[in-house]
Amino acid sequence: MLFQTMLLALITSLALAQSEVGRPCGFKMAPCPFDMKCVPDNAYCPHPSRCPGHCEFKNKYDQCGGFTPRPHVCRRGSRCQDDPRLPPNCGMACDAPGICIPENAPFCGGFMGLACPKGLYCYDALDDCDPNNGGADCGGICL
Repeated sequence: MLFQTMLLALITSLALAQSEVGRPCGFKMAPCPFDMKCVPDNAYCPHPSRCPGHCEFKNKYDQCGGFTPRPHVCRRGSRCQDDPRLPPNCGMACDAPGICIPENAPFCGGFMGLACPKGLYCYDALDDCDPNNGGADCGGICL
């Protein structure tokens, strides 16, 4: 029961963080979530503590697929899939771009509670496992 509660708290905090892409930051506003950074809106003011900015993910991945004239194709060793860092939506099924995820992305969470390597964050693997519906040992991928 404790494990399920901890997992639910983690997933809830990730869901809140994921919906904050592009949220204003800087000055004395609330800081960006742990997997994001505050990027200044003005190149002449590089310090987010003194000027306005917006939240972006710390780790960048190439976009792929989607409804564009020339959709990007992932490099060898990566696969194109919906971005697990964003809130659930229809993603590439609705012609939104996905991201190129390394095929060797480390596994995290699950029954053993595996942590990600430093600099990577654990996200839901976008599979059929639902931690809110009997899937207490759902795992994720490190991005």
